[in-house]
Amino acid sequence: MNEQRSGWVRRVLFPFWNRSEQRPRAVWRVIGALVVALAVPSILGVVALRPLDLPMVAVQLVSNGTAALVALVVVVVWARYVDRRAVRDYGFGVGREWWVMLALGALAALLGWGGALATDIALGWASIAAVLSPGVGGISFLPSFVAFALAWVFVGVWEEAIFRGVVMRNAIEGLNGTRISFRWALAGGWVVSSVLFGVLHFGQAASPLALVFWVVAGLVLGLAYLLTDQLAVPIGLHFAFDFGVNNVFGLASVREAGTAVPTILRPEFSGSDVFVGIAGAVNTVWLLGIGALAVAVIGWQYGSLRPRIEPYPGTGD
Repeated sequence: MNEQRSGWVRRVLFPFWNRSEQRPRAVWRVIGALVVALAVPSILGVVALRPLDLPMVAVQLVSNGTAALVALVVVVVWARYVDRRAVRDYGFGVGREWWVMLALGALAALLGWGGALATDIALGWASIAAVLSPGVGGISFLPSFVAFALAWVFVGVWEEAIFRGVVMRNAIEGLNGTRISFRWALAGGWVVSSVLFGVLHFGQAASPLALVFWVVAGLVLGLAYLLTDQLAVPIGLHFAFDFGVNNVFGLASVREAGTAVPTILRPEFSGSDVFVGIAGAVNTVWLLGIGALAVAVIGWQYGSLRPRIEPYPGTGD
């Protein structure tokens, strides 16, 4: 009787539990992390922040700081109780080289977005309307600028920890448990995490076609993770992506909401949104250039370009 009951329990749990690895299957590890990391900050924002009617800069700082804290808690909890791995295995092998790679990733993104603005100006699609523009909210330039920079650090940490560290790694491990090779599992996990990243940024896309831009951004960030097995370059790229577009080169000024934030350069755009929009042709081309710069930096630092993510020490899903 006990043996029959045990067999019945195994059949019920089979879609949810990997017996050989003694942890939930990859799809549930991914869904669970995404639900917690996205829902908890959203609920806290509605309950605690919305009634306060705070300035935009304060909302950005507090909401993204909360999201980063929740994501780090998810990583710690998932590492111990769900994924069965060390926290550093997500890509937090923090040391001198880690910080250097983070800085180089940020530099690559800033160079790329500077190139995008220079291209817009050279083609007559933009001109510089203001320098050290404080935006709106009655807060002077410097404190607002620093607060936004810190907010983008939080965004880089939480989105990369979740989308690359948890989602991409677990998608790879789940696919590796199927009949495909580990090389194809790497490619599949990279694409899956990038598509999810793009879909969950759909609210920032002006059209379904613009969604491609966010998927490409996910591919660029995921490639850096794939080639290093560390979150340093993705976090650096992600931070500088947001910081450069919004607060350094003012590329977000192409839309009304972007004119409200403090920025070093405030362009006025005259070109078609197809070319100068956030997801326009110029920015998309330079996004690919940023990816190329990041790959070059990784190749220079590591001496070779190859996937460095290893299979989970088990039998897969």
